[in-house]
Amino acid sequence: MHKRIPKKTDKDPKLFLKETLLQAATISENSLQKILDVFDTVKYDKNQQIIKAGTVAEYMYFISKGLVRIYYFKSGKEIIDWFAEEGSFIGNLYSHIQFKPGIDIYEAMEDVTLLRVKFSDLEKLYKESHEIESLSRKIMEQYYITYVERVHNLRALPSDEKYNLFLKYYAPIINRIPLKFVATYLGITAETLSRIRAK
Repeated sequence: MHKRIPKKTDKDPKLFLKETLLQAATISENSLQKILDVFDTVKYDKNQQIIKAGTVAEYMYFISKGLVRIYYFKSGKEIIDWFAEEGSFIGNLYSHIQFKPGIDIYEAMEDVTLLRVKFSDLEKLYKESHEIESLSRKIMEQYYITYVERVHNLRALPSDEKYNLFLKYYAPIINRIPLKFVATYLGITAETLSRIRAK
């Protein structure tokens, strides 16, 4: 459910989460309340790491306010996987499922407000409620589709087309992402990005 819902928001975090879940699927008030009850609010300062490399993921997060950069290092080179904004769910699901330390770093690009839930608490809800499990599956499926489309396009397209696609994906938050991160995300130099933007 990688929708570009709001930009910055001061909306109550749990109200925001509730509205986001209801956009994903119809769900009963009782099930919705059970989901909201297992989340708690946490805040991180700009440049603070939310999830560190080398740790096994324990939590999933919902971004209520702020931007998060997800990246890793390969052969000493920083590779940005994606940017997550308000209304997005983040968390290293691969690390959690495999119970292996993740390589990804989740870092606050701004001061962020998040709702946090333990994967283990979510799994308890899945066992209790098929409705909740179904909602989670729909959200995960949409995220996976968006991720695959984004990765394939970044690998296959010329630099200028990648930049145009970046503008399409991240139009509502483009002015909040430093150009150095845009260049890294696209896998191009800052000079190449400047030439593309100058056209």
